[in-house]
Amino acid sequence: MKNYEASFKRILAGLLVFCLMLIFVISSSCDADIEVDQTVEEIESATPIISSFSPSSAEILEEVLVEGEFLQFVDRATIGGIPTEIKSKISDTQILLKIDPAVISGPIVLINDLSRQGAENLEFTATSTESLSVSYPVPSVTSTIPGEATANDLLIIEGANLGVVSSVTFGGVAGVISFQENDVIVVTVPNPGTLDPVAINLTYNSNSGEIAQELSSSFLVNIPTPEPDNVPRIMTRDNMVTITGANINFTTSVTVDGIEATITTSPTDLTFMVPSGVTTGISEVIITDTEMRQTTFNIPYINGAYYEYYDFDTKALETVRDNKNGDPTEVVLSLGEEESEQPRFTGMTESFGNRYLHLDYPKATTSTLASIYGYDFSDDFGTEEMGEESAALLDPAGRFGGNPVLHFWMRINGANCRTKIYLGTASAQRRESNGPLLDTGGEWVLVAVRLNGFMDSAADFSRFHLRLTAGSSSDNIPRSADYDWIIVTDRVLTEFGAVDYSAASITDETNWKDQG
Repeated sequence: MKNYEASFKRILAGLLVFCLMLIFVISSSCDADIEVDQTVEEIESATPIISSFSPSSAEILEEVLVEGEFLQFVDRATIGGIPTEIKSKISDTQILLKIDPAVISGPIVLINDLSRQGAENLEFTATSTESLSVSYPVPSVTSTIPGEATANDLLIIEGANLGVVSSVTFGGVAGVISFQENDVIVVTVPNPGTLDPVAINLTYNSNSGEIAQELSSSFLVNIPTPEPDNVPRIMTRDNMVTITGANINFTTSVTVDGIEATITTSPTDLTFMVPSGVTTGISEVIITDTEMRQTTFNIPYINGAYYEYYDFDTKALETVRDNKNGDPTEVVLSLGEEESEQPRFTGMTESFGNRYLHLDYPKATTSTLASIYGYDFSDDFGTEEMGEESAALLDPAGRFGGNPVLHFWMRINGANCRTKIYLGTASAQRRESNGPLLDTGGEWVLVAVRLNGFMDSAADFSRFHLRLTAGSSSDNIPRSADYDWIIVTDRVLTEFGAVDYSAASITDETNWKDQG
């Protein structure tokens, strides 16, 4: 009995020791978690400490090593109150600064900005007890400065200590420094606003403040004429107009039909919105430069709702479906590029564009030879955006106010070529061209068709597309047809020579055969 009692006591004592150890481990773990959380929070919000820096004096663009504590979370640095570059956070006790050319002598300040953690206006800073003495090497130029240059040219300046230069000015106008090292500066010559000779100055810091070093007292800047080389063929309301070319930033004003537009320029781009008050038609766009030289363009403008499905200047031939899979005995698709064959708006001598869709029909047939989709038919034909626009064509609250007008350029070379407008995918959801639209006499026609009331309630606008075919008559075989600029507006563009070929009703077959 005595032995059992001793054994029981030993077991009980062991259990007690085990429980005490388990409680200690759990308690230690909890404390450790709390300690880690607190340590991370404290470190991230810790005030940096500066204990020393070296060297105690340095030149602009040289490096300074700062030592202390909690430096790994420093976000910004200043010397003499001027921001300077943090080149490297070496560790939590060392940080390397590069002296900015604008820096002046003064204390070093390191800033831990807690706004990166979402806090507002919460910063912890450390300021050195000593000031860094900053010296300023004097830049010298060894290269020859030419007597003149054209604005936008690059001027290369060679010499010594050029890394300290803060600006290069031409008649007081700063040029853009695109490259800078200690022995070379590359600067773009700006427009100084005068044709008279101007001074070129290098600006750099010194112990007594900013100093300007004159490189030339009579430098002539030639102002080039803007040279637009890519002008849009059409301008539309609510869409930015972009004209590209060379020396475009010397444009000072743009007027559209005498109304001045607000412009934005760069050396290669000019952008503006057509001012309100300009009406639909062929608009006179005048670009004026700094020397009052003017360049004039006649650009068609649509002051109304507009959506473009296809323009074969920008659309690839592969966006049109060849329903005969490349069989040249049925149809041959290509892009016409002859300048003399391009369509033209009424009153314009310039061609509408540079490319149009051309279809050669080797034989007569009523089957579909090519399709142009206004919805996402497949990865290759149509787009999701087109489908969304098509589905909303009749929306009274949409961009066309429920009265969309389809326009497209068409030229029939040999009578009987058929153009079928589908509002859906079934034969009951189509109307095909008739009468004057079967033969345009080899001339381009800007066809306009009002789509509201074009078909009955069976119409599904979300599946709008065109199907093209040669027609059943064997006269004039082979024959061909051309198409371009498939768009929708909110009215017939008579100002551009568009002809209204709308149907008077769903049974009117003057221009379009009965539905189905």
